[in-house]
Amino acid sequence: MAKEFFGTGDSAIRDDKPMTEREVVVVAMKHPTEEKYLCVKNRKFGWIDFVMGGIEGEEKPIEAAKREVVEETGYDDFGELKELDEVCYDNFYAAHKDVNRHITIHTVYGSFESLQQEERSEEEKEIAEVLWISAEELAEKLTQEAHKYIWGRVKDSFYRE
Repeated sequence: MAKEFFGTGDSAIRDDKPMTEREVVVVAMKHPTEEKYLCVKNRKFGWIDFVMGGIEGEEKPIEAAKREVVEETGYDDFGELKELDEVCYDNFYAAHKDVNRHITIHTVYGSFESLQQEERSEEEKEIAEVLWISAEELAEKLTQEAHKYIWGRVKDSFYRE
């Protein structure tokens, strides 16, 4: 099963921009002691979403998920991570890259063992603020429809474990 999304408004595909293909991972991570989930808020555009980033070379989604979470947030004490069987597709104008994107989204989810954290680079600090958002607020605060959909698909998994 696969779900496909199409950008609207400022994220709608632009005829004057090239279409690029990208394999990405979206990572839903639970706080080790509270009912909160790790998100990032893009400082330039105001987007609030789960950590997301490109899968590089021969990386597996879980490897990419760990790398992206450490790069973007510094948190590095991972518990067991799982990959959702379903992939999603999103088609949109990526303002931060000034290109259209067709992405294949792999979803990884899990929780942290602790809040052990490495120092983030200055560049990452300038790009995004790290947020912990409660389960009750998450669907309302997430910006991208694909991330809201992913939350709907993984939230019950956190309570079954």
